[in-house]
Amino acid sequence: MRNKAQVQTIEALVSVAIISIIIFLLYFRAPTSTETAQIGRKIEAYNALKILDQTKNLREYALKANATKIEELLLPFLKSNYKVVIYNQTSNVTEIPKIDSKNIASISYLIAGDLGNYNPIEIRVYLW
Repeated sequence: MRNKAQVQTIEALVSVAIISIIIFLLYFRAPTSTETAQIGRKIEAYNALKILDQTKNLREYALKANATKIEELLLPFLKSNYKVVIYNQTSNVTEIPKIDSKNIASISYLIAGDLGNYNPIEIRVYLW
């Protein structure tokens, strides 16, 4: 009887150790350098879009579907390569870029229209 209890105690300790190791590996793993670089680029792009939206330039060119002008306005803010695509409620308004990179991040910024009409427009910035 005593040996059976000892075996069960050892099994329980091994189970707790395995679960602890799995939790440690899942939650306390440091992000890789590419992940932190992508997060930095996304924050940078979001802040740039927010600044452009506050100056009303972003809304004006998004309503005109002028992605090229939005890219020009983002030029002083973003250090990486990027492309802007504008979407309306049903599909993309501007052409989706063909990017030959495996390290792509994207950020979406939504503009919900004007006072009189609800015309949501999504501005998506692809970063690589």
